[in-house]
Amino acid sequence: MSFLKRLYFFLFGLSIGIIILIFITNKKDTRFNYLPNKRVLNDIHKKTWVFKDSTDLISKVSFLEKFNVNFSKSNVKLDSCKVYFVESDTKNFEIKNCLNKAYFNKIN
Repeated sequence: MSFLKRLYFFLFGLSIGIIILIFITNKKDTRFNYLPNKRVLNDIHKKTWVFKDSTDLISKVSFLEKFNVNFSKSNVKLDSCKVYFVESDTKNFEIKNCLNKAYFNKIN
């Protein structure tokens, strides 16, 4: 079997495998979070949210898309609840990320 024929078989199998993988991950709502900012936001996204003030509510979809974690202001060395400063263009929050809940406190 020549090299080109093996290359065609390999590329054909690879393309079918990628298509199947895309369908499986889309059905399971899988997120691939490799960067620290996305991992922290996804961890907070999974938990129950508790807001200090009911007027500061945000949606979970906009939270993942529009907010960024400021690690220089955050205190991640705590054992009980890590404190993250999350910022967007319009709102800034201090979030206590505990085991099952995330406590939101708006910062002016």
